[in-house]
Amino acid sequence: MIRILLRSSLATRVVASSPPRATSRLPLSLFTIPSRWPFLLLLLALLLSAGSAVGLTRLRPDARVDLLIDPNAAAFKDQALFADTFGADPVVVMAKPAPGSNLITPDHIVGLSHLEGKLHQAAGVKKVYGPGTLVNTLAISTTTILLDACAQEGKAAEAAARQQAIAAGKSAAQQDQAAQQAFQQAVSACAQRYAKAFPSLGVPAVNNPTFIQGVLLEPDGQQVRPFWNWALPDMQHAVITVRLNRNASLDQVRHVIDIIKGASSSGDLKELHDLRFTASGSPALTLSVADSVFSSLALLVPLALVAVLVVALLVLGASMLLTIVVAALGGLWTAGIAGFLGLPVTPATLVVLPVVLGLAADYLIQSVNRVMESEGTMEERLTLAARRILPTTGLAAAATAAGMLAFVASGIPLIRQFGLFMALGVAMACLANYLVGLPLLLLLGRGFPRALAGSGFRAAAGRRIARIGRLAPAAAVALAVIGMAGWAALPSIKIETDPSQLVSANDAALIQAETVRKEIGLTGEIDLLLQGPDPAAPDAVKWLDQASRNAAAQTGGDLKPLESLPAFLAGFNQGTLPDPDRSALILSRIPSYFSGAVYDKSQGLALAIFGLTHVTSVERDHVLVAGLDRVASPPSGYRAFPAGLAVVADRALSGLQGEQLRLTGLSIGLILLVLLLAYRRLRPAILAILPTVVAAGAATGLLFLVDSLFGQRSSPITILLGGVVVAFATEFGVLWLARYRSERAGGVEPSDAAGRASTGVGPAIAASALALATGFAVLAISPVPSVRDFGIWSAFDLILATAAVLILLPPLARRWYA
Repeated sequence: MIRILLRSSLATRVVASSPPRATSRLPLSLFTIPSRWPFLLLLLALLLSAGSAVGLTRLRPDARVDLLIDPNAAAFKDQALFADTFGADPVVVMAKPAPGSNLITPDHIVGLSHLEGKLHQAAGVKKVYGPGTLVNTLAISTTTILLDACAQEGKAAEAAARQQAIAAGKSAAQQDQAAQQAFQQAVSACAQRYAKAFPSLGVPAVNNPTFIQGVLLEPDGQQVRPFWNWALPDMQHAVITVRLNRNASLDQVRHVIDIIKGASSSGDLKELHDLRFTASGSPALTLSVADSVFSSLALLVPLALVAVLVVALLVLGASMLLTIVVAALGGLWTAGIAGFLGLPVTPATLVVLPVVLGLAADYLIQSVNRVMESEGTMEERLTLAARRILPTTGLAAAATAAGMLAFVASGIPLIRQFGLFMALGVAMACLANYLVGLPLLLLLGRGFPRALAGSGFRAAAGRRIARIGRLAPAAAVALAVIGMAGWAALPSIKIETDPSQLVSANDAALIQAETVRKEIGLTGEIDLLLQGPDPAAPDAVKWLDQASRNAAAQTGGDLKPLESLPAFLAGFNQGTLPDPDRSALILSRIPSYFSGAVYDKSQGLALAIFGLTHVTSVERDHVLVAGLDRVASPPSGYRAFPAGLAVVADRALSGLQGEQLRLTGLSIGLILLVLLLAYRRLRPAILAILPTVVAAGAATGLLFLVDSLFGQRSSPITILLGGVVVAFATEFGVLWLARYRSERAGGVEPSDAAGRASTGVGPAIAASALALATGFAVLAISPVPSVRDFGIWSAFDLILATAAVLILLPPLARRWYA
């Protein structure tokens, strides 16, 4: 029989059997290039690999909290205003002396002052607050105030003495001598007077124990003065707060953490060798997440390669040794181009590379399957296989990429980057099959012809697969309805946005955060900001004071007031809120080091800082944030809003819940649009996507059921699982339908055509599904819980979707596409 092209559709160019023709007589086309110029394609692949290797060096991890929130959202702008004014969420450093040792000593204060100065000079740091800088600032400001006051008295005495000398008719030299003597006597008397007035302070110096005790401790010397508790919670704990710039990089955070880790052993900080330092806070946890994500690639990628290779070898034999080359290059190109595009490796994009390995193996399996079915010389077999499979896999890749690009419409950077990275991976997997897979198949077939011969196992598997597709159309419809019902559970799936859930329970940063909580009773912070024309005005200060008290009282101890503008003003006014004149005097006289922590006149901002006393759940964070949102209305002309990591997590939760339906629907819609453009008819497009939509619906229902039974939450990427599964598994519907249409075009009856399609392409679909599912399943060993859960569910859902294609599509095609 002569094989001819019967249809022009991208997905359904069907080639009937014909005597093989010498490929040299065929016109040059996309299908003949691999058999004519294999080495040219391999050279292009080599050049692309070299460029990708350069791009790979630009790939960076990222796990910033900003990834969870839409940069165009009002909440993000409020968070940015807060961070740009007062500094972003801090690295919190706890210092503790050895048992039996005293923390508040001159050596320790001097050492802490040096450490805080070192941290302040580090790149990416906006502000540093701690006991060393506190005492140093007080010493300098006290000295400055005393010097200014005494200097003014000295100048007044000098002027009076000079006038008296002039009146007495003394010479110019005598006038100067009298003036200088009067100045010195006045300054000395002033200093003695202040020394007598404040005998407990002594000389204002950071290494003076009398001064240190006088400014930091209560008169009994046994307790820290309450308004310094932000730096010294008690006599045995010091806290250094390192507020970072909003856009501080992970490398800058790592440098800060390294300074802290090395403080006890640093040669230039010998005063601190007996102190133990513990770093915590959201930047430290974020850094740990990013490091876990990046380091896990070193394990996941090789393991995924081996797993995919084993699956391919078991299914299609020795010819699949090529898998490791094709898959590895697909992964390399994806990572390299992502590096050039500036796409980071996040807990979401981490899943892409292992999946790309499975996808590249999937496309190669389809090519090998077609080569095994073809006859003639190796060049003729490869050309015929390319004509048969490239349009189909090309359509499948286009549909998959379109489904992934739907996630680019998300306002949340984490989801948007995931969609871009995954779409890029699909394109690179398809390109690797063409540039490397097909040329290597040609060379393999020339050198080892038996490697591309069909096997009895493959034929037997095809017959078994054909039998499971003999379901009655009515039963297939019933199963489809049941599966589709699972989509109703999508809005009810709970989402996890707590960064602490993105790392292993044994993670060092998480353990250190728990240590800090046990020692000083704090795990993080939430902030309440008041913005208006003059937040230091009496009405504004009174409102912020009362709102802070009410907010803390309503939380049952979860929020602990740490510092605020009202507390700052009261602290320098004997514990009561001052009048406007006194407030202005305090703000003008007290060093900006203190006032700048809670007040910024240029931005019209006042701040109240609350400490979180427990590791809270997402629901509890939502309650706390909602409580701050509901504080009494501020004075006219002012607005109040919460800020901090907990606020970002809460807003991200709301954003994800609002987007999950829209993004999943958009993903399915774009896939359907690509299929419609290819088929030019609605019925085959719907049939190609329907089984995977049914399977994804069933999986969504199961995900909700499991989460409800075990009290679990889904990660931000797991809730998009439905769209991901539909995007990847629709390929199998396209492959099966292409073979079915080919058989029908040859005059085969619908029932026999369905059986032949399942027998011919079913084993390759099953093998591809196993390879792709293996790429996902490897993620189950990731140390990042959200990645692990996504991998497990994706692998399960892909197997479910493959079963849906092989079970539901044959009866549905027999009934509605005859």
